[in-house]
Amino acid sequence: MIEEVGAAERIRLRPENRRYQVSSRLSGTVFLALFLIGIAEGAVGYLRRSPVIERHVQGTNAITIHVVLGIVAAVTVIGVQAWRWRRPGPRGRSPWAAPFSADAPAGLGRTIRFERGPSPRNLARVMATLPLVLVLAYAPFRLGAQVIGGLDPNATVNAWGGPSYIGALLAHWLDGIVGFYAAAFLLSRLLREQGELR
Repeated sequence: MIEEVGAAERIRLRPENRRYQVSSRLSGTVFLALFLIGIAEGAVGYLRRSPVIERHVQGTNAITIHVVLGIVAAVTVIGVQAWRWRRPGPRGRSPWAAPFSADAPAGLGRTIRFERGPSPRNLARVMATLPLVLVLAYAPFRLGAQVIGGLDPNATVNAWGGPSYIGALLAHWLDGIVGFYAAAFLLSRLLREQGELR
């Protein structure tokens, strides 16, 4: 009897898991492609770099802001994880995997196709959705561009986190990751309000 219940439970969960995994591969492939395009764009910029090194201007690196942002991001991650561990019952999907879930691209597609009708309210929702999608697409591209593009001294001398390559890389990656998840969170709330996410 217990074995039959266990088998039934596995069968019930299998389609949802498969749907989630397929979507993860699709979303992951898109984000990876954008990251690689960013690397290529950064490489082109590096090959076209100027031989004249710019002078460093004090106060342009915004290191203090990024230290504070890094602390806030770390506290947020720890807080979210602690909240999930303290919740009674099943924890569900990780919020860090949410941008790669099956519901995200499906709900986004329904919104953009106006499946609920071309009303002014739905048009406003699409207009609010598009900038968030652009941020989600730009973040991996920007992270990739920094990998090789940041090797150009002129790209980091007055950049956030500069003038060193590592400092600029960490600052831009921190901005990109925080921006990515902030946009993903806002987009998930927007789609959930529309009833596009279940």
